[in-house]
Amino acid sequence: MSIIEAEHGTALPPSIRVRLAGPRDCEALAALLDDAAHAREQVLTWLETPGTTLLVAQSEIGVLGVAVLLTRIMPKAGGGMHKVVEVDNLVVHPDQRGQRIGRRLLAAAVEWARQRRAAQVEAVVGIGKARRFYESFGFAAAADRLVLAA
Repeated sequence: MSIIEAEHGTALPPSIRVRLAGPRDCEALAALLDDAAHAREQVLTWLETPGTTLLVAQSEIGVLGVAVLLTRIMPKAGGGMHKVVEVDNLVVHPDQRGQRIGRRLLAAAVEWARQRRAAQVEAVVGIGKARRFYESFGFAAAADRLVLAA
C-alpha cells in the first residue's frame, strides 16, 4: 500500500519514503525508542492493537523514524460521530534529526488521515520544541480537552 505524501513545501531527498510498518520492522522501531528494556514489547503492542497504525520513514540505510497514529470515533458537538486521528508518538533516529524527516512523517500521517476521511488530526504536546514543530505545520491549540491524572 502506498501513502500519498503531502510535501507542504519541503524539499527532501526522493530516497526517503513513508510506508506502513509491519512485524518485520519490530527491531528497527524498538531501536528508536528510549526505553530499551520495554521497546520491543511496546512496538509489538502497537502493531497488534486495532485502531493503531505505524508509519515508518525509510531510506536505503534503513528505518529513520516512526509515527504512531491512533484512530478514534468521537461524538460531534450537536450530535453524530466523526473520526479523529491522534499522532500519539513521532520519533526520528537521533542521527537523522534536522533533515525534515519528522515533517515528512507528519505530512504522510495527515494525508493518511484525510484518505480515511478523518475530521481532524490531533497531537498532544507540552511546551517546547514539539509544540513549535506541530504549530509550524499548522496545528493550533484547542481549548476543548480536559485532563485528570488517574
